[in-house]
Amino acid sequence: PLNSNGFVVTGQNESSISLQWNKVGNQSFILQVEGSVISVPAPDGNGPVTHTVSALSAGTEYTFTLFTVFNGVTSRGENLTAATAPLNSNGFVVTGQNESSISLQWNKVGNQSFILQVEGSVINVPAPDGNGPVTHTVSALSAGTEYTFTLFTVFNGVPSRGENLTAATAPLNSNGFVVTGQNESSISLQWNKVGNQSFILQVEALPAPDGNGPVTHTVSALSAGTEYTFTLFTVFNGVTSSGATVRASTAPLNSNGFVVTGQNESSISLQWNKVGNQSFILQVEGSVISVPAPDGNGPVDPHSLCSLCWD
Repeated sequence: PLNSNGFVVTGQNESSISLQWNKVGNQSFILQVEGSVISVPAPDGNGPVTHTVSALSAGTEYTFTLFTVFNGVTSRGENLTAATAPLNSNGFVVTGQNESSISLQWNKVGNQSFILQVEGSVINVPAPDGNGPVTHTVSALSAGTEYTFTLFTVFNGVPSRGENLTAATAPLNSNGFVVTGQNESSISLQWNKVGNQSFILQVEALPAPDGNGPVTHTVSALSAGTEYTFTLFTVFNGVTSSGATVRASTAPLNSNGFVVTGQNESSISLQWNKVGNQSFILQVEGSVISVPAPDGNGPVDPHSLCSLCWD
């Protein structure tokens, strides 16, 4: 008999390949694959013949030979080569991200290549050399945005069923990060909102603020006269920005022992105790007098306010 025509692959997965071909009268068929012989009886109706070959190995190329059979006599046969879908890769993880890119890693699957899909874009990743994991960085992304990546293993042009991974880019840092006030035990800070994202301040986690105005926060229980470095991170889906830094000092303690040690018609002598190595400002009647940090451990040397005006 004549060979059938229209012998094509209509689908495949990791363990099966579906085939289709046209009828040849009411004749039956023999399908050979890898030494196995499959008898396909003459189908009813006028439509094409379909058959699925199962129990195959993933990511494997097979050659199928189709014979038409009439009274035990076979046609010369027609060959068709097709592959099963490969297995998905495993170990598909995020290894890093910043404001504009996300780095991904996954394990090799033989010498097969990959397709990475994200937001409608298709990225071809060739089969890598060596035995280590495959790495790829997707760039030109938007800051503070969640993306879904789908990874397909590809064998002979046939993709695996695909594995999804959701990851977010780092958000932008807040701007306007400033000190708005301080006393001996606290420092008040302010910065601008970044969408509805929350923040981390050094080791304090801060919830996303309501409203559109700037964010304010006071860090308390600090030590007087001490300089602190604050680093502010914007947080989106658990991913932090690169961080903005501001340095600020708490107010020092007042000196004690502030006394008058003498006076005359035109001057007053004052004395007070040192506070570490800190300097002083002395204000009187609108005038400002800077007093540098003194040497030694004793009280600050008497300081005279001269040329006082008397009514």
